[in-house]
Amino acid sequence: MRTLLKFAAICLLATTTLASAAEAKDIRVAFVPQIQGIPYYVAMENGAKAAAEKFGVTYVQQGPTATNAADQLRIFESFVNQGFDVVVVSPVDVETLKPAIARATEKGVHVLTSDADAAGSKRAFYVAQAMDKDLGYKILDEMVARVGKEVKIAIISDAPTIASLNNWIAAIQERAKSTYPDLKIVSIDHTDGTAARAFQFATDSMTRNPDLKGIIGIASTTCPGIGQAVEAAGRVGSIVTTGFCSPNTVKDYVMSGAMTYSVLWNPSDLGYLTVWAGKEVAEGKKLDTEPKVDGLDAKVKWLPDQNILLLGDPMVFTKDNIGQFNF
Repeated sequence: MRTLLKFAAICLLATTTLASAAEAKDIRVAFVPQIQGIPYYVAMENGAKAAAEKFGVTYVQQGPTATNAADQLRIFESFVNQGFDVVVVSPVDVETLKPAIARATEKGVHVLTSDADAAGSKRAFYVAQAMDKDLGYKILDEMVARVGKEVKIAIISDAPTIASLNNWIAAIQERAKSTYPDLKIVSIDHTDGTAARAFQFATDSMTRNPDLKGIIGIASTTCPGIGQAVEAAGRVGSIVTTGFCSPNTVKDYVMSGAMTYSVLWNPSDLGYLTVWAGKEVAEGKKLDTEPKVDGLDAKVKWLPDQNILLLGDPMVFTKDNIGQFNF
């Protein structure tokens, strides 16, 4: 009898374990980036797939071929209609997505944002790579350390509807006003998501301002164009350029001096954290103040007052360390 009871207990435990595993494997997470195929989002996808394999989650990533709000909306709604448990989005245009996020939430779909937020929407929470203010402050502080406090700089961003990029610009402006009042931002231009457009704006800025000392790119899509413009203008070494750029996007320009440094984070880790967060929310789990994410070295923080799951602090990539990273 005792042997039979022990055998039954083992069978029950095995059944429960298998059921739990099956339940985890049934979780489907989709991510809609701002644009498909650029190195930054490829790195996010690689990290996300690693997490999906580790935690037994099905993961799909698909974004628009350009930073187009209407195309992103269609992809987002397609994932919702396919019955994904969790749909994560990095919004191109928050206002375009807000009604769709509300409808998805009403259907019982868990909606998260990652990489960029949709403030004021019905999303559950934001998986943030770093705080907007920290990013803006960091990139300007690094610029000033290289060019001084009484100079002219230009800013080139991607689409004007992308809230996260606008937040970084606002943080740069705030830092300049409060800490570097003699620094002048001569222009803030917005591209269509192409390096060619960034090249044009960077060239125009240098032409209009021969004494321009710095250019900041507010998206990985802008960085190659800025580097190319500096090389074409023969300004390598005489102007400091930077951006929120993935190392592989700007490695050649950093090594040549056409791009001085880059500020970012590890997008692979962000993708990994995003999938882990999707699994946690799908299973109805509450987040700890300092969650322990199996397989991730970053010091993750949960900020309940802001509904933000924070990956960590910004990183600075220069000639000295950029070769150590592959994304």
